[in-house]
Amino acid sequence: MSEPKKYQPTPEQIAKWKRIEELDRTAFAGLFSEEEHREKVKEFLARDYVKDQLEKVRAHKKKLLEKLAWDEDYEQMLLEELERRNGS
Repeated sequence: MSEPKKYQPTPEQIAKWKRIEELDRTAFAGLFSEEEHREKVKEFLARDYVKDQLEKVRAHKKKLLEKLAWDEDYEQMLLEELERRNGS
């Protein structure tokens, strides 16, 4: 009786697996440099970080509300134009 043939990956498969392992090990490490990481931590721990973020969110919200108001006005104008065209 012959023994089953043992699986032997190709050199290309081995190289591919090694590359995947390398990428897995450095997946998080590649997001920030050490200096960027230090700055992010420093920002987060700063006493005014939450206040600064709140100001940014409020400024963004204000812009969105202004855009929404403009879009609502434009929508109303288009509806009125459709009514005028259908009523004529």
